[in-house]
Amino acid sequence: MTSGHGGQLLDPSLPADAATYFIDPANSNVSFSARNRTATSTRAAFRQFAGTLFLDSERPERTTLAVYVTSSSIDTGWKDRDAHMRSAALLAAEQYPIMSFWSSSAEALGTNLCRLAGSLWVKGMTRPLVVDGEYRGSALSPQGGERVGFVGRSVLKRSEWGSLWGPVMDAGEWFMGDEVELLFEVSAVKRVPIRWWP
Repeated sequence: MTSGHGGQLLDPSLPADAATYFIDPANSNVSFSARNRTATSTRAAFRQFAGTLFLDSERPERTTLAVYVTSSSIDTGWKDRDAHMRSAALLAAEQYPIMSFWSSSAEALGTNLCRLAGSLWVKGMTRPLVVDGEYRGSALSPQGGERVGFVGRSVLKRSEWGSLWGPVMDAGEWFMGDEVELLFEVSAVKRVPIRWWP
């Protein structure tokens, strides 16, 4: 026996203007870039990922972001380089198929700006990571649901990650430097928070 509409009710612990949004991979991007020895940048994107974004307009410090990425979906634009990036020398995608970031706290920096502090998990290692975020607004999708835009940026140093450090070769040259810029370009669709009653 259930109560409410179909056994589900709005979670009373959340204010009406707080909501969880599911990342839409078809309209989002998870990527990174790193300067190489010729002072240009090498860029790569991950083609398979998922995650959630939680927003509360009254209390922006409650903002949270969780992103889960398939390691083997890395795409640098060159198959040989992709294979090396997936190998045990770097991402070890076969042994560690998932990478993730999840935030644990947020600081409001101004209108539509925040700073997320959390953890990045890569190749069995967890390190703190700070992401500067910008809320890009909301709109109704063609399907009628609310959609929001969010962009997060961060920089990590490969030298702080032990087994992620070392030259990544491109035609006999190092192509990836120590500093790697991460970019989360998120388009996410609203999901009404619910709870089920017995």
